[in-house]
Amino acid sequence: MSIVQVPDSNDIITIDCLTSVETARRAIDLYQEHHFHTYQKKAKIVAVLYTHCHGDHFGGAQAIVEKAHHDLIIIGPDGFLEHAASENFYAGAAMTRRSIYMYGEALLKGPEGQVGCGLGQAVSTGQSSLVAPTQNITEDGRLKWDIGLEIICQVTPGTEAPAEVNFYFPAYVALCMAENATHILHNIQKSRGAPVRDARIWSRYLDESISMFGGKTDVVFSSHHWPTWNDSDGNPKDESLVVTFLAEQHDYYAYLHTETLRQLNGGKLPAKIAEDIQMPPMLTIRSNLRGYYGSVSHNVKAVYDKIHGVDEATEFVHCMGGSDAVIEEAQSYVNDKNYRFAATLLNKVIFADANSQPAKDALATNGPWRNIYLTGAYELQNEPQKAVSALNIGSLMALNFDKLFDTVAILIEGQKAYLRPKVTIDFYVDMQQLKHEGVAWAAWHLRLSNGALTGRAIPYVPPPAERPTEGHLNVWLSHEQLVKLVELAVSGKPGSVEPFTTSGSVEDWKIITSFIKLPNPAFNIVTTWAQSSRVEAV
Repeated sequence: MSIVQVPDSNDIITIDCLTSVETARRAIDLYQEHHFHTYQKKAKIVAVLYTHCHGDHFGGAQAIVEKAHHDLIIIGPDGFLEHAASENFYAGAAMTRRSIYMYGEALLKGPEGQVGCGLGQAVSTGQSSLVAPTQNITEDGRLKWDIGLEIICQVTPGTEAPAEVNFYFPAYVALCMAENATHILHNIQKSRGAPVRDARIWSRYLDESISMFGGKTDVVFSSHHWPTWNDSDGNPKDESLVVTFLAEQHDYYAYLHTETLRQLNGGKLPAKIAEDIQMPPMLTIRSNLRGYYGSVSHNVKAVYDKIHGVDEATEFVHCMGGSDAVIEEAQSYVNDKNYRFAATLLNKVIFADANSQPAKDALATNGPWRNIYLTGAYELQNEPQKAVSALNIGSLMALNFDKLFDTVAILIEGQKAYLRPKVTIDFYVDMQQLKHEGVAWAAWHLRLSNGALTGRAIPYVPPPAERPTEGHLNVWLSHEQLVKLVELAVSGKPGSVEPFTTSGSVEDWKIITSFIKLPNPAFNIVTTWAQSSRVEAV
């Protein structure tokens, strides 16, 4: 979170909101203590600027809303809500589970365990929230909404996030680069799962940032790290520290993209390119381009083919003479301190035979690959850690009906649902009760047909005087009641529509929710799910 004071006023703007409500609340309190000490009164929060759609940048938004004025403006890049929902809700179970590995949440903090996350020290725990933007930035240029401070926007979709925006503050000669230029080498694809980034597009937008703002910026800062200030030596603007910082980031991603494609077009496979690629020496020595978070090897292989690891591992182990032979061979690599390939060999064994305790024990003893590897090592000898769901009523309240019911649709067990006849339900929410701005409809037609749960917007119709109890189901309720109904359903505790105004068969909602199957929040990652005895439906 960054806080910008509007000049000659008591107003402030927050850029991003941290990961959790609790940390954001404390951050605002800490700032207000400073502001009160300096100005003898508390600051007024007039706006929130979302840089992009990742949870560690909007999760604490509810705390800002609680402490802000009632007319708070929340501004985000175009597509923010869509991508925030797709990452945190649609594929949230798998991504949250894998984030336990990526960030080493189960590991003890210290030299033999978790020592950092690359971008920072650790992911904060606590409640996550999602508050929808009141305004969306759709194009480059001056911010259209008057918040007392001139802000120039650069929209950068498809860079570090699918929806992202940089902000330039002329009054402070300062440039916020969102998470597009940090003091580490970033990921082209996250280990926990996320849309694969386009290194070419990323580099192009960095070049555009230099063109738009480089010559008139004294300080550049990003969401996670410290600022970079120009020196006082009077260097030309095109040789300033700000421009150099951005240009080196640009060159790195551009080279990574073009050199990978060059070698790929020469017939090499991604794994071979990852071993052979040589990055420019003038860039590899830069402290702000070290692989603390992303790595050259991982980034080269970001776009990978979908190999059935279980089948490959079984044949691999068979060809090498069986599990015992592979384990013995792996030990020789350990003795030679080639831990990386030893881990590769042992990983093949446990995917071929999930019950091979010697392979698990051997794999668990080799730990130079920090969080992901150490968490895998921990889970080989213990139980998988449960991922915490990002779905809560506060976050769901921010979604429109389309995205709201999508959270139900992705949980429908299609192979059972397609055996049932079609079911349809119309939900009606009074426009006066709907809290979202800019929504042109307040009713939704929900349809379960051939195992697929879909829907569309329909006109609002008030409840009739006579309401039959059979036939097509219609439900009239408030927005909050609808969200609570969905929240119970996606939590595996479906409620009934009977307390609301209805016509038709109230059993239809029960039929739809009966096909919900929740994902396993502790699915196996280092052993194959198909063979593990620890897999169970939740």
